[in-house]
Amino acid sequence: MNYLKADLYRILKERKLLLSLSILFGLSLLSAFLLNSTPSKEESTTLIQLLTQFLPLFFLAPTNLLFGEDFHHRTINNLIVKRQERTPIFLYKILTNLIINLLYVLFSYSLASLFRLLLGGAVDSEAIWSIFIHQLPIYICIILLASTLFIAFNKINQAYLSFILIVLLFDNILNLITENILHLPAPKSIFLFIALQNTDTHWNSSTITACLFTIIYLASSYYLFKKKELK
Repeated sequence: MNYLKADLYRILKERKLLLSLSILFGLSLLSAFLLNSTPSKEESTTLIQLLTQFLPLFFLAPTNLLFGEDFHHRTINNLIVKRQERTPIFLYKILTNLIINLLYVLFSYSLASLFRLLLGGAVDSEAIWSIFIHQLPIYICIILLASTLFIAFNKINQAYLSFILIVLLFDNILNLITENILHLPAPKSIFLFIALQNTDTHWNSSTITACLFTIIYLASSYYLFKKKELK
């Protein structure tokens, strides 16, 4: 409970997430404005596709707050000394990171939809909600990937760079290597960032892949957290 209060203090009083939320606010409004010329309800899917192109990058801010800064400034050491065990701390951090990042997604979707309505466009709220529900496994997988990287690397900039490169380039490079160089038909389900932009409203092979990697990332991050040296 004390650790939750400390994190809330950093978020509310020190405004640690203000910059990322401000940028997300602006980009969400811009996405809605770009579709101003197509006010039909069917374009709600296109709006979500625009948002999902950059949303994973915003997972860096909460993850850095909960993992990167605590490790870098060694503020987590005091908590571990008091609790004498790492598992509850790990679970708290992972769950808090998941909740905050998913709230980022909901904030962006809601804000863009509201602004679209203010501009005179139509919004299919049911379709947007259905898309979000079916995107959840992929979003959770990506958030856990970010957590794993910040636990694995000792330097924050290394975690930042690794995650950004994975988000922006991994699917395209893997697709290029498998199909154009190795001439192997790679299963589309492994391209999770592309699947995120497809805005499916039903469970598919990408969902299963995301669930599988979620388990892998959760186990890996837990192992690394337990073994990490905290000086």
